[in-house]
Amino acid sequence: MRRNGWIAGLGVILFVGVLLVANSLGGPKIYWHFTFKAFVHLPDSSAVEWAWVTMVEMDKAKAFPDEAATAREYHGELQGTVFAFIRGAAWRSSHRYKKETRCHDRPAEKSISWGESDSDSVFAAGQLDHVAGLRTLDGNLKPPPFDQFRFGFTNRKILHEDGSWEDLKSQTHVFVGAVNVEGRAGEETKGNFRFQEVNYRDDLVHHSRCEKNWVEQYLTVFRSVHFTGEILAVGANVWDQKRLTPNQPEYFVWQVHRSTSREHPHWKQQIID
Repeated sequence: MRRNGWIAGLGVILFVGVLLVANSLGGPKIYWHFTFKAFVHLPDSSAVEWAWVTMVEMDKAKAFPDEAATAREYHGELQGTVFAFIRGAAWRSSHRYKKETRCHDRPAEKSISWGESDSDSVFAAGQLDHVAGLRTLDGNLKPPPFDQFRFGFTNRKILHEDGSWEDLKSQTHVFVGAVNVEGRAGEETKGNFRFQEVNYRDDLVHHSRCEKNWVEQYLTVFRSVHFTGEILAVGANVWDQKRLTPNQPEYFVWQVHRSTSREHPHWKQQIID
């Protein structure tokens, strides 16, 4: 009995110790897991891009230490929460389509195509916005409809989990241009190649028109993805679907998970559940 009581007492001490450590660290980290599917050339629903992103909530004071120090000098506090980037990935299906054109003043077709490819070079940023109430005409304070989060793919500065910032514009974009094979029609490499929000291993789109063949950089549809949504409870998930702007030809479906787990529930899986 004494031995069992000693073990039980030790267990209580260890449990309390774990709680104290957790409290000193500010509680568990909160992660956001995003899954995107984009239909890039409707009505052909087989032409798609998928993307997966995991981010973690971070106090603005840690993300912006200089600004936080200035606020403290004036007896203030830098408040708010931003997303620190952890990892991102993407996948693109192969696709080919034709458009009507003219060659030598005669009706002809232009062929446009790209191959299946994937990417581990995918970047995003975001934050939580706690919306302030608005004053109505009679002077009363109108509460906000909800607090919201903001998310967007980016090729600019990103915040890492350790609090450091990386300027993606400074990265050198390495790509493979047109590969010509003897006995086949050659391709010319045209245009500028830049570091994108999503950088596929095969970063080419192939064009053929009027007996001329060339390649240009494939422009990911995720470069235009920036949106807001209602902040989820921890453990909850939500999905939505729409065009992000009325005149946008691409159609997007996405799912958001907010969790204490670091593991993305659908990492590199083509699933929206």
